Amino acid sequence: MQRPVQISSAMAVLFAGALAALGGCSRSPGSFDVGDSGDTKLSNLWSLVQFKPLPQQPEPFAPIKCPEIGIQDGTADDRVYGPGDDRSNANVRYQFSITNFARDCQILNNQYQMKVGVEGRVLLGPAGTPGTYPAPVRVVVVNRADGSATVSKLYQVPAGVPAGQTEGPFTLVTEPLSVPVTSKYSDQDYMIKIGFDSEANGKVGGGRPARHRHHPAAAAGTD
Repeated sequence: MQRPVQISSAMAVLFAGALAALGGCSRSPGSFDVGDSGDTKLSNLWSLVQFKPLPQQPEPFAPIKCPEIGIQDGTADDRVYGPGDDRSNANVRYQFSITNFARDCQILNNQYQMKVGVEGRVLLGPAGTPGTYPAPVRVVVVNRADGSATVSKLYQVPAGVPAGQTEGPFTLVTEPLSVPVTSKYSDQDYMIKIGFDSEANGKVGGGRPARHRHHPAAAAGTD
């Protein structure tokens, strides 16, 4: 059985080691919440993330609910500066921000599968120029029993700013992220956390401009 997605405004939640107790949630089919922007087109993210209906099959538990989803505290945006040690606003090249997110869940072959969608945008700073920049979005599925990262995936999402413009959107829709079905209440056993891994692009290619540092979860890997 498929359960729907929740689209909400950015909710700050702590990564592993500082988790607050969060309850499970569910939505009626096709429902979603519009984020702070009030843009009704956000339903498009739900349509991208939604699983296709599965053929009828025995399921270990029902109904299926999705885990809570939120943004790691301090990782809702990521700022990149120009060369040198200048960290003033005048030396900002560009800044990424997360505007909305969504998820959908299903159980298949005794695996609890989650697809996660993230919408965001890149905004040019005074030192920036139009172009395409990789937004380093990390998605972590946390086991709430011990705070460990059952799944940790880094996605380099192209975020383009066309010539003559100062900002542009980006969208990430993950592949199904699978974790074991652990109990009747698997939605309460896990938690989905998203955010920018600001250290990731510093490891790619070398010599990249310094970033405003946001640290990923201590339990998160570097896939």
